[in-house]
Amino acid sequence: MISYLKASSIFAVETENTSLLLKADNDGILRTLYYGKKISYPEETFFLNPSVYQYKASNEKRPLRPEFPTRQCAYYCTPCLSVIFPDKTRDLRLEYDSFKISENNSRLEIYLFDKTYMLKVALIYKTYDGLDLIDKNCCITNLNNESVTLTSARSAAVTPEWNVNYRLTTFAGSWGAEYKKHSINLCQGKFSIGNTRGTAGSHQNIPFFALDDTNATETCGNVWYGLLHYSGDFVIDFEYDFTEQLTVSAGINEFDTRIELGYGESYETPVFTTGFSSAGFEKMTETLYDYQYSHLLPQTKIKNIFPIIYNTWYPYKFDVDSEKCLSFIDKAKEIGAELFVIDDGWFGRRESDATDGLGDWYCHKRKFPDGLKIIADKVHSLSMKFGLWIEPEMVNLKSDLYKEHPEWVITNNNLSPSMIRNQCVLNLARDDVKEFVWDTCDRLISEFDLDYLKWDMNAYFTETGKSDGDFRIRYIKNLYGIWERINKKYPHVLLENCASGGGRADYGLAKYSDRINRSDNSDPVDVLKLHEGFSTIFLPRLTGGAGNIAQSPHTLNGRTTPLKFRATLGMTGSMSVGVNILKSDENEFGELKYYISEYKKIRHITQNAYFYRISSSFENPYTVWEYLAKDKRAAVIFVFAHGMNFKNLVPLQKLRGLNGSKIYKIYGEDRNDPDKFRTVHGDTLMNFGIKIEPFGDYFSQILRIEEA
Repeated sequence: MISYLKASSIFAVETENTSLLLKADNDGILRTLYYGKKISYPEETFFLNPSVYQYKASNEKRPLRPEFPTRQCAYYCTPCLSVIFPDKTRDLRLEYDSFKISENNSRLEIYLFDKTYMLKVALIYKTYDGLDLIDKNCCITNLNNESVTLTSARSAAVTPEWNVNYRLTTFAGSWGAEYKKHSINLCQGKFSIGNTRGTAGSHQNIPFFALDDTNATETCGNVWYGLLHYSGDFVIDFEYDFTEQLTVSAGINEFDTRIELGYGESYETPVFTTGFSSAGFEKMTETLYDYQYSHLLPQTKIKNIFPIIYNTWYPYKFDVDSEKCLSFIDKAKEIGAELFVIDDGWFGRRESDATDGLGDWYCHKRKFPDGLKIIADKVHSLSMKFGLWIEPEMVNLKSDLYKEHPEWVITNNNLSPSMIRNQCVLNLARDDVKEFVWDTCDRLISEFDLDYLKWDMNAYFTETGKSDGDFRIRYIKNLYGIWERINKKYPHVLLENCASGGGRADYGLAKYSDRINRSDNSDPVDVLKLHEGFSTIFLPRLTGGAGNIAQSPHTLNGRTTPLKFRATLGMTGSMSVGVNILKSDENEFGELKYYISEYKKIRHITQNAYFYRISSSFENPYTVWEYLAKDKRAAVIFVFAHGMNFKNLVPLQKLRGLNGSKIYKIYGEDRNDPDKFRTVHGDTLMNFGIKIEPFGDYFSQILRIEEA
């Protein structure tokens, strides 16, 4: 609910449990009065006059809280908007002009205006019924007769409570080590996360943050958080100034970017979703799940069960061909797979990632002389889905595409192209390249009757040559445009967002995705932390990758782990099988079939559940995760342990989210008789807890809970 309180001139942007209060001061500067737990009587905050002065004559501290910071009024922290005007002036003065509230009171636009240079900024706010979230972004319009240059244009700022010592939590890492949890206490100064790699933003830093007063836990305490809906270069700054006010600003990174606006032209920034929880980090995750379930993700597919994948990469790598696929499909069906995917190596003259092929998206003539339709037909005849791997943003220099269009590669014309993984990046900012990529995807989906497309991306920008100042923005905009077209024309096709693992784990591309490659790292001990970080902000059902049931020994760490441990962990996401079943003996093959059949009994819960970190893998040698059905009538508890010592006893594990007055059956406590159960009230499970007894290095256990 959004309202304008005329008597106090306050804008109240309210959700069920939070309030964002805004007011223009006497100088016309829009300021944040408050953002946090809901104020029932917001008009009573009128006494807080947001002064433009940082200190009064008596040296009394006063918070300076511009809602949209710019280079004006002696504001010395990072601005959200910086402009170069035709006369080279770099300062601007945005003053409150007017506002508009939508008929259903869920959208607010506040208009700010620089009267001297005729620049208009619309600050946009959107709320959702039942969600403690606010989408914020802005639209900048040039009404000057001459062009202006935006040197920075961030989406929005957040100013949480004044005079609080904040702890910042982020997720950062690198390829194969994404989503490492980092927490630091902020002090006076500036801390920044971001990326400038062009094609992706998330290997090194996820465009997400959470702030608390250093005392919040999973279940209690105040937490402010935010996510930027963007898949390219981004920045989020945390600036704690000498007045003890923290300001967070987020948006597209200013690095190597300039935006030219002619007369009447506008630029709209990406959405920055902000939220507040007074019940700890767990409530934050619940809210983000509801947002994805009901608003963000493709709504035509979100309620469908995601199929179990078998990918040709594991038995064949690049040495895939038609004969091998046709003979292997029956084996994949036998273990219980429901989606058969041909990975890298099917196209052009592709023999390895060191040879050509990328860009030539036609069947390898020697490997697939009859095309892929014959394989698709066999897959579909067995009531399975058929999918294909593609990397359409990239090109090899030996490919036919490069020979025909060398100008399509992003490079410095005076130097030989720099390459990552023996490949170069196509300039998707060009409309002709965009149309080539769209035509390629459109043709492949139609010609081969695809049910699933795994879109990979394995290189960053290396040099950008003489590209226009906004080409990095246009690149991502065109990327989104292609994904949007695929969803619109082929609403049944499942799309996996893969970017050398988790390079595009963000809310920008998630809008069009049915699955996100969490990481190329499927080593099960590493995955305990990878999955916990990923599922803090993403639904577990989105957990992608070609081998969630990992191979052993695993190539990354050389670690050997039992199949039960790997298979149980594979059940925590959307299952894909990474075991080479061509090399499986009879026992392993039968065991794999068994675990897949067991997963099918619980996935209707796990793929549509809230995720509770009962005991964190970041803090213990054991891990306990609870997947609770949204109606609270069933749950699945996963228990893992690695590195238990001294036969240590584990505390009782208190479950969460259940209906306290309901009676539940618990299955699986007796590992020798998994169908044996006992009954107990939800209140007991949450306040007294359950007993687990993990031991050794690779212990795993599943407990099933259902309403009696």
